[in-house]
Amino acid sequence: MNQNEQVIFAELRRSDFEIIVSILSARFRRMIWGPQGDDWIWIFSKGYKLEIDSFYSLHLDVRGLRRSYGLVRKILCSLPPSTIIKEFEILKRDLTAPDH
Repeated sequence: MNQNEQVIFAELRRSDFEIIVSILSARFRRMIWGPQGDDWIWIFSKGYKLEIDSFYSLHLDVRGLRRSYGLVRKILCSLPPSTIIKEFEILKRDLTAPDH
């Protein structure tokens, strides 16, 4: 299992973007976000960059390196369950990553 592989951990409701930003910006100091045709959030923590965006989906994909799973758990546990559409038990490979 390649820990540097880009994966998608979960899908969040795009309609809850403002709620998600509000919750996560209170919890993470190093975060940037915005709407730019698509909605996007980047969280930087402990050397990881986690992306939450709608660039390749109708929903907000939570994507990053496989090894950032601990950070993803912190993020998902801080969000109301109603914002989460699906968490992937078997992580979904991010086919949009530059190495493909």
